[in-house]
Amino acid sequence: MEITRHRCVVAGLGKDGRSRVVSDESVEAQALGPISIAQPWVGSIACRADNASAEGRSGVPFRFEQLSEPVYGFMIAEYAPGLGRDDPGMHFTDTADHFYVLEGEVVLVLEQEEVVLRAGDCGVCRGVTHGWRNLSDAPARLITFVLPATRAAREEPSS
Repeated sequence: MEITRHRCVVAGLGKDGRSRVVSDESVEAQALGPISIAQPWVGSIACRADNASAEGRSGVPFRFEQLSEPVYGFMIAEYAPGLGRDDPGMHFTDTADHFYVLEGEVVLVLEQEEVVLRAGDCGVCRGVTHGWRNLSDAPARLITFVLPATRAAREEPSS
């Protein structure tokens, strides 16, 4: 089995407290017999999903308000061609947004920079101001997993 590499971009806060790329690395998959697994990100979490609950939440329509509630969301987002060309929809939430680009190309817009992401790229926005653009002529499709998170620590700029 051929070992593949995956690009992972992590957006966090710079020393000035503004959003920027803090990591842009290639992650190599690990061969485990007939399976290969790449783990671009792992982090601590203070609770567990309730698998014992009979409550089913599949197919619930997305609401922006859920981004400030104690729920997590697994989503498939499609960005139309031209999305964000004039306004990337900059926003901030206390969440850890994990994403994987399935197809197409998008631009992750941060306060200090922008980064182009293509099919096969993945990343994490760690509670930072960000937005999206699709400057191509084709739709872009992403899988996104959004977890509630503690507020990102903002460092005081050094003088």
